Amino acid sequence: MSLFSRPRVVLWPKSDSLEIYLDQSNNNSLTLKINLWGKCTDSEIQSLNTYLNQNKIEHCQILIPDDVVFTKSFTYDSKIDTIDKNEVIGLAESFVHFKINPDYLEYKLLPADDKTIIQANIYDPAKFNLLKANLALTSLKNYSVIPVSSAITRIMPSLYDKEFFLLYPLNELESTLILSKQGIVYLTANFKTNALDIQKIINYSKLYFTENVNKLFYADTQELSIVTTSELDKTAYNQTQIAGLFHLPSNFPVPVIGLLADKISKVAIINTSMENKKNIFPLIAVFVVAMAIASVVIWYVLSHNDNSITNPSTGTAATPTTEVVPTAELSPTPSATDISKTLKIQVLNATDINGQAATLKEKLITLGFTSVTVGNSTTNATANVVQVKPTLTATVSAYFQSNLSSLFTDFTTADLKANSTYDVVFVIGTKLGNLSSTTTTTPVPTKKVTPTPTIKTTPTPTITP
Repeated sequence: MSLFSRPRVVLWPKSDSLEIYLDQSNNNSLTLKINLWGKCTDSEIQSLNTYLNQNKIEHCQILIPDDVVFTKSFTYDSKIDTIDKNEVIGLAESFVHFKINPDYLEYKLLPADDKTIIQANIYDPAKFNLLKANLALTSLKNYSVIPVSSAITRIMPSLYDKEFFLLYPLNELESTLILSKQGIVYLTANFKTNALDIQKIINYSKLYFTENVNKLFYADTQELSIVTTSELDKTAYNQTQIAGLFHLPSNFPVPVIGLLADKISKVAIINTSMENKKNIFPLIAVFVVAMAIASVVIWYVLSHNDNSITNPSTGTAATPTTEVVPTAELSPTPSATDISKTLKIQVLNATDINGQAATLKEKLITLGFTSVTVGNSTTNATANVVQVKPTLTATVSAYFQSNLSSLFTDFTTADLKANSTYDVVFVIGTKLGNLSSTTTTTPVPTKKVTPTPTIKTTPTPTITP
């Protein structure tokens, strides 16, 4: 995105609201109380149009849930190059709860070893027509629609290159289970409970791959009861971490990241299987042996040469002591005890100076914290405050006083409710100090995020209204 281009926009219609995301660092999300899946009133459409016109939004991508578009794959026991659409409808009609309209069916053929996989996306005509009718009343000139599952799997080839299941939470009680490989969604299933019996779906995976798929990714915020008879290799993923790796704001949900991500900088999801753990053991063994050899060498040097060590600065012998204390130049003594870097932190800007929350977040990231969200405070403040859960107050306050004193100046500490979502909340009430004096990283721009180059991704079928 060039300096003067308009930001890319994603609309995500929910059952009772519309979430809007803009590819920019500040003021990048908004929720409107409008249901695009039902008949909208004139005032509801007017509020949406006002926002679109104020931000000069004419083009966008629209996320649609996987209960509006049904995704399933079927197998042919031979290799084929073409198939009649009516035959695909015949294969799919027993799996959906609505009458299939040929105009709302997309499919493609995926060659396999000795068979052909027919991957189909089937849109619910009634729901989709309501969405189209409402959007026709807006000032949008054109848009494309993408299922939530397809948006998520756009980024997965950069993170994991084998077949997998991914469980994405839609809300506290609803989740979408996705089976995918290399950006292709083979099937989806929606669950409206946290007790998930997914063995039947695991068995389905053997139709597309040589063995049952046993890799499952799930959000680290989910509390699940998964019922299977197969052994699953489970790995939790962190939404904030993934957003950071794609250089996108931490408040972006994974499907939005999938639509706006351009470039990956490192692996975000780590395979925690025993195979990977075994690969670490030789490195640990080498490290242990190296440390043992180093210890012997140090002991030998300290115990020989007439029990003296030559002072390199004077050339004279210095008598060793029983304990060698490193000087401040070699190993500075920390001024405060280190704290856990997995603390959930929120940074709120309570001033009218743009970008301050992003700047403080950048500093916290350089200190090693992995879960940092930013936003604007609902009220103004004239002083800096760190709110900390009571059990953490002493160590956390000392740590931040030691590491942030020149950036987040003269802050006071206050108690945070024990049941708060976050462990620490920063409230910025004054102008931040000079970031360059505390870190060597480039400060975050206050107006916009530096764009990243576009990479080729596996194309996802879309329906253009």
